[in-house]
Amino acid sequence: MYCNHYAKQRGSGLMIVLFVIVVMGLMAIVMTKIGASSQTITTKEVLGTRAWFSAYSANEVVLTKLFPLGNPLISKPTACKNYSVAEIKTMMPPLQQGCKITSINCAAAIINKINEYKLLSTVTCGSGKVSMTRTQEVWAKGVK
Repeated sequence: MYCNHYAKQRGSGLMIVLFVIVVMGLMAIVMTKIGASSQTITTKEVLGTRAWFSAYSANEVVLTKLFPLGNPLISKPTACKNYSVAEIKTMMPPLQQGCKITSINCAAAIINKINEYKLLSTVTCGSGKVSMTRTQEVWAKGVK
């Protein structure tokens, strides 16, 4: 009695091939999503860094108004105010493309006969779903 075991196993190779194709397809989809996520994270890091440095620059510009470059030992308390967007554009060089200054606030106080200032700048870079906002605070005080 001759029994052909191979006749009973027909089609098992096809099942293995289908299984491999499905697994490879799922792996390809996952790798694509990981790549897209990585690109979004990198973009957010770059925009966040741009916003941080732009807020830093805005604070430095206001500091040069408070402590003029010609005579930095004498502060000008009248220069401490909340600046409008139009005033900011005249004071600063253009920011990087896609960045805008939201606000620059300055608060002054006299403590022990010394002028003290608190600067707060907020900048947003990017647009749509991918945008980053950074706020930077600087404290400064004049000398007696």
